[in-house]
Amino acid sequence: MPFVGASDEEVLRCPKCSASLNRARETRDTTKDVTSRMRKCSSCGHRWGTIEVSLDLGAFAYQDRGKKRGSGKVFSEFGLKLEHLDYLSRFVAALQARVLTRSL
Repeated sequence: MPFVGASDEEVLRCPKCSASLNRARETRDTTKDVTSRMRKCSSCGHRWGTIEVSLDLGAFAYQDRGKKRGSGKVFSEFGLKLEHLDYLSRFVAALQARVLTRSL
């Protein structure tokens, strides 16, 4: 099953200094399926925004990496099935269009 995943090393990082310590300073339910967050880096103080999109559980999957941790547990990636990427790209394009329309 093709999928796009995030490894253990990939965490939400500050776009300015790459630090991984940040806090959500404000959270809003933008729509039924979208949550917007204003974040602040604990290291450099940079502020930026993120959005979270809710998807059905069937959009996600685990994939075995083929290695084991020291504890004996299998390394696995949690990711999004590729067939759901088209939906997300259309969703992001629609959000960008709304933002551009509001800023004119």
